[in-house]
Amino acid sequence: MSPRHSDGSNTTIMTLRAAAGAVCLLAVLSLFSLLVPEAASAAAVSMDIKEAIDLTLRNNSGLLSLRQEAAKAVAFKVQADGTVKPELSFNAAIDEQKESQTTDGSSRYDNRTARLAISQTLYSGGRNEALRRQSAQMKSIADLNLIDAENSAVGELLARFYNVLLQERRVGTERSALSTAELHLREVTRMAELGLSNRLEVIRASQQLATIKASLSSAEGSLDVAQISLMNYMSIPPEDRRSVTGRLQVIDVKGNREGSLNRAMERADRAVLETQLEYQVNQIDIERSGTKPRVTLGASAGYLDPYKGRNSGDDTWRAELSITVPIFDHDVSRSSVMRAQAVMEQNKIALSQKDLDIKSGVETAWAELETTIENMESTSQAMELAEESLRLAEVGFQEGVTPQLDLLQAQTSLTETRLEHLRSLYNHMLAVVALKVTEGDIINWTEEVDL
Repeated sequence: MSPRHSDGSNTTIMTLRAAAGAVCLLAVLSLFSLLVPEAASAAAVSMDIKEAIDLTLRNNSGLLSLRQEAAKAVAFKVQADGTVKPELSFNAAIDEQKESQTTDGSSRYDNRTARLAISQTLYSGGRNEALRRQSAQMKSIADLNLIDAENSAVGELLARFYNVLLQERRVGTERSALSTAELHLREVTRMAELGLSNRLEVIRASQQLATIKASLSSAEGSLDVAQISLMNYMSIPPEDRRSVTGRLQVIDVKGNREGSLNRAMERADRAVLETQLEYQVNQIDIERSGTKPRVTLGASAGYLDPYKGRNSGDDTWRAELSITVPIFDHDVSRSSVMRAQAVMEQNKIALSQKDLDIKSGVETAWAELETTIENMESTSQAMELAEESLRLAEVGFQEGVTPQLDLLQAQTSLTETRLEHLRSLYNHMLAVVALKVTEGDIINWTEEVDL
């Protein structure tokens, strides 16, 4: 066989092998995707905090309900705007009635009428004008309530979202402790077989392992609950739950108490109370309109074919200017005005209390934020010391100078300090979220920072 022919055969064989390998790889990947669809699905449907916020703003049932309040406000505006339009009506009738003798000596049995009427209120005592002003205020109140609810909803979402991350980190910490405990149990068991340790040390290691397994089971249960709670808030059923991606981190908060207070004073819930005061002023005008005159202009035209009188039909018309002056209505209007004024005073009290709540809320949020920063520093130092203590205890135990109880205590202490540090990170993020909710601009803040 010539060298050239040999090279061609080798090339063909290599090509066939490569093709066969590719086919095998595709078959393995296809089989893997069939056997573990959950893994591929979980990777495909994980969400970050940005998507979670978007889903909440679109699907949360409370927000969906508040959006219908905006629709109600639009309907109220339609009604209020209708007061400037004339009222138009059409009426037609036909009836039969037996009259044995009419004035002209003939018999008539029917009656036909048709009438088109139009009327316009020229003055309603200020009621219609106040209604039109109220319609714009009601729309503003509905929009502001939605903004306030979205602010609170995103704050609640962040708390639930980061609780899931906290529980995931807790599970990871417990699994790490479990691996350490299993390794220690294997080690003391081997040492016992060699006569280098006693049965009591094996029992202690087994007890610690059992305790950690129970803690891990509890952590996994808490993770499931946190995931279901988060999915429910986003209107996602438990069977369609999705994994989340993110991290617990230290957030650098810029600003100070004065800046936070200025922003908080522009919050939507405070603006709602201010608008409600304006709304109630118009409500008082509406109630007072019951004591003022009303002027209405009306006109009608039609056709009348009477069943008696003359045996003829003809066009008819009528124009009327009506003025109604209330004199005494059993003090109904007066009592309504008094109730409306009382409501306005309640709104003033609520606004004053809201200002106080905002000031207190800002102070509290900053105090909690500063406290969580100090706690994070403390837990971080404690974790470093616990890691060093465990390292020294492990070295001492291997050299036979550190009792097993000290080693087990060092392992437990490290797990506890790690969990405590995770909780301090979580509490820090909650404190930042609470501050931004208090300022009323948490949605804009989430778009500006890297969460």
